Amino acid sequence: MKKTCFLFLLLVKMVLFSQKSCKNIPVITIDSLSNLSSTSQVEYFKIKEDSLYDFVNFTSGFQGVNLYFDTCDGINSLQLDSTGFVIPSNEMINSGICFCKSCGMRYSKISLKRVVFVELIKPSQIKILKHKKKSPINYLWYEKELKSGDKIKLKRILFVGGEARFRPISYEDLNRLYYVLEENSHLKIEIQGHVNSPGKRNSQKNQELSEARSKAVMNYLIKKGIKPTRLTSKGYGNTKMIYPNTKLEYEMQFNRRVEILVK
Repeated sequence: MKKTCFLFLLLVKMVLFSQKSCKNIPVITIDSLSNLSSTSQVEYFKIKEDSLYDFVNFTSGFQGVNLYFDTCDGINSLQLDSTGFVIPSNEMINSGICFCKSCGMRYSKISLKRVVFVELIKPSQIKILKHKKKSPINYLWYEKELKSGDKIKLKRILFVGGEARFRPISYEDLNRLYYVLEENSHLKIEIQGHVNSPGKRNSQKNQELSEARSKAVMNYLIKKGIKPTRLTSKGYGNTKMIYPNTKLEYEMQFNRRVEILVK
């Protein structure tokens, strides 16, 4: 009896697919798919692309689910049982893919990053589990995995005007830079010093001051235990000011800065 039922459903599927093209299959949203009911033995849909969700799990409310990826012709497909758990094909089993419970659960998590056609067998109050896309994390410079070519603007390493003497606020970022280098012993950096001198050419005094500021950072790191071979320093005078025409003191502070280039 079961075999006869299976053959009947297979025949229904073949007839329906022969009558439909991929373009004619109705489109459904993920939200509309949830709690869907139908008196039909088989329902076909194309899942609408959704910017909100990355994955979906089919959990209950059907006898089975057949999924077709990219096209509706069944070349690239996946079959789920009545609990939404993936049924491995012979090809998948022969390929040596793990199908323990944890692996099966992973394969049952359907990606929405590609076109998905869904065939629902005896759908009634479909239940699905939706996985929202994760927002990208904006890591702070000292939390990132740094690589060659990365440039870090240390906005909180500030100097007294006309001197290579740190303002008290600077030590927080100085110590963060030390910890980054301590934890990543492969990193080598160039410390770049800058001065504030709006509306003027880069004088020898400015050049020497920028060099003194970059060396002040380098000396601080060396005293903390970083090997000198990992550090170089360079001064740019006032040639790369963030605010080249400023008259405001708080903007001038950001011109007196240090940047780090990962080598």
